[in-house]
Amino acid sequence: MKKSFTIFLLSLAAIALGEGLKPNAAQAGETCNYINNSLFMAQAHLNQDNVWVAEGWWRIDPGDCVVYSDNTSTFFKIQEDVTPPRPTTPQAVATELCVVNDRFIVYQANNPGACDSQNGQMMTFLGLGNQREILKEPN
Repeated sequence: MKKSFTIFLLSLAAIALGEGLKPNAAQAGETCNYINNSLFMAQAHLNQDNVWVAEGWWRIDPGDCVVYSDNTSTFFKIQEDVTPPRPTTPQAVATELCVVNDRFIVYQANNPGACDSQNGQMMTFLGLGNQREILKEPN
């Protein structure tokens, strides 16, 4: 019995040590669509060469959520030239970046000249970090 108890304690110690060595959980942002229309999402990030890359569009149906890395900036539209209200938080970082009407990838998305060359327009993307954002109908 004493040998079994010692083995049990050693097993618990190994589990506890293993838990302490686990890497940190990945951080992510999340946006949920509680609007009665589908949303369309564009996202952007700085690549390894420190160049802004913007791409879109992804459809997010009512009631659905999308998860993205915490270094991503996002822009949402309901339809052309109609954007949902987004909550403002102290940690939100606004960046003017390019969007194009059709499916797109724009390199140097913070450059208005690069945007013009793709018939795009500069819009305000928000970087919220690892926050959860709820988009809903205005009151």
